[in-house]
Formats: sequence, C-alpha cells, structure tokens
Amino acid sequence: MAADRNFDEIFEQFHRRIKGTKKGLLREALIREDLLKTVLHEEAKSLKVLDTGCGLGDMSLWLSRQGHMVTATDISEKMVQHTRAVAQNEGVADRLEVMQMPLQVALNSGKKYDLICIHAVMEWLAEPYAMLDSIPASLETGGYLSLTIYNLHRSVFNSLIKGSFRKVMAEDFGGSSNAMTPPNPIEPEKVIDTLQKLGLSIELHAGLRCFYDYFSPKAKEEHSLDDVLTLERRYRKLYPYRDFARYVHFIARKS
Repeated sequence: MAADRNFDEIFEQFHRRIKGTKKGLLREALIREDLLKTVLHEEAKSLKVLDTGCGLGDMSLWLSRQGHMVTATDISEKMVQHTRAVAQNEGVADRLEVMQMPLQVALNSGKKYDLICIHAVMEWLAEPYAMLDSIPASLETGGYLSLTIYNLHRSVFNSLIKGSFRKVMAEDFGGSSNAMTPPNPIEPEKVIDTLQKLGLSIELHAGLRCFYDYFSPKAKEEHSLDDVLTLERRYRKLYPYRDFARYVHFIARKS
C-alpha cells in the first residue's frame, strides 16, 4: 500500500533545491501576498493557525512573526527539528508549537483554527483528495483554508510540449518514489467542487509560477525575481494562464 511521502531521506536535497532559490522565493512571495490581501488584512486579532505539512517552516515562522499563534506539523522528523530550531533562534517559540504528526491526525485533532495552511502537501499524499473532508470541522466559522496544489493541467501541458508521448498516452504524470516530482498531480476543478460541496466558498483561485518554469535556463538567469513577480501578478488570476501554472493557490472560507 502506498504511503504519504516523508522527506527525511532527502532533507538536504530538499533544503538545497527549495530554500533561497528563485522558484522557491517566487512561490513563497505570492502566497504571502495572497494571504495579506484575502485573509490577514481583515484581522486585527491574533489568529489560531494550523500549518500542516509545514516543511522547512517558512510559512509558520512568517505567521508567528506577524503575532499569530501557530501550530506547525510535519511527518518528517528532520523538518520538525529544523523548524523548531529556527523558531528558538528567532525568538518566536512562544507563538509556534512544532510537532511531528501526520496531516490526517492534525486535521482530526478536534481543535479549530482561524486559518489552515496546506501548501504543496496534497500531491504527496497516498490518498490526496480524502483529506479535504476533514477541513470544515477543523475551521472556525468564518475561518480560511489556504491550499496550494501541484497542478495536473500543467503536468499534462508540459508533457505535451516536450513530446513525452509515453506519459501522455499512459496519463502518468507523477514522479518516481524517490524523486522530488510529486506522485499525484491534483485536478483543480475536483478541489473546487469538493470544497464547495463541503460548504466552503472560493475566495481566491490563482496560479503560482505560471511562466517561470517554462523559461529557458538563460531567461531564468536574465530576469530578476522582481521582473518575474510583476509578470505573475498581471496574469496569475486569469484564465487560461493560471491553468498552466506549476502550482495553484486556493483560499476558501467557511461561511
């Protein structure tokens, strides 16, 4: 039986390829902007936040620095140790509780949150769509879900333009078990339909890295992060550009 992905065995590779890279910074900057515009600007109070599948803890740490009370969980012991150590060094450990815990357990703890963040996690789960059913019970009334998914449409399109006929014909767009390409690309329309059936309203639907991943290596070097962010901001909420993005960001609200 397939299991949810644990990054302990490739922690150093994950840290090197994501932390501080242009593609990592691009995704992080846009998610933060979305949260500030859609969620955080409305609230003067400190929010109760769950960041599950927190990875290196960047989102948890950022929210803690904003004064919010954050619970961060991950199944990776190395990710948890890293996040806990940075929280101590930055002096936010009193606002950031870090625990080694599967996402499914975190979402079924009986606790309720004002904001739940699930970023680049769903596609690594053995049964990715199953976890959506647990979200409404974990949200306070009026609470928000911030969800990013590895976009199936981008995987299909990328395979088509590269002429990867085997992948296209077999509809096999996931990575291998030891790769950093997620094994289960997610269908955005299925997510929207499920969340709406669960009583959540979609407040934001936007692409993350609509264009950058299609750039040539030379273009990636030539264009600054600010240039790419300007391009992303212009088109990332528009059809069809958001459908070709590497990731899709949803913010949904429990009414």
